[in-house]
Amino acid sequence: MSHTHEYEKLLTELNAGELPIVARKILNTLLQAPKGITRKGLIRAVFGEEPSNNLSNDTRDRKIRKAIEHLRNLGFPIVSTSGKAGYKLDTDSKNIEDMIREWESRIVHMQQRVVAARHYRDAFLMIFPHK
Repeated sequence: MSHTHEYEKLLTELNAGELPIVARKILNTLLQAPKGITRKGLIRAVFGEEPSNNLSNDTRDRKIRKAIEHLRNLGFPIVSTSGKAGYKLDTDSKNIEDMIREWESRIVHMQQRVVAARHYRDAFLMIFPHK
């Protein structure tokens, strides 16, 4: 899958040493916000800047999400749900279980897409054999 120039630049910056700095700032912020914090609040706390209105075009938000992914992969219980914007460092087993169930649901849906795409590919190749 190809990435935009901006996304490639963002990944380069994170890989050049910015990732652990952003991750540490996120952890410190989450420890000080036991009820959680929104994505915009994390941008303010981590970067000391006001977030843009459209977070989907905000590279700082993307860096935060990549750092949270990194922290989760290390085992930190950073909880979020589709129903509530933001993140929380959570040790409540019920909340962690809810997050795990949501991720498992996403896996099931993604697996269904993979099966459907393979079915399409196989049917396409039967109709139009590769020469």
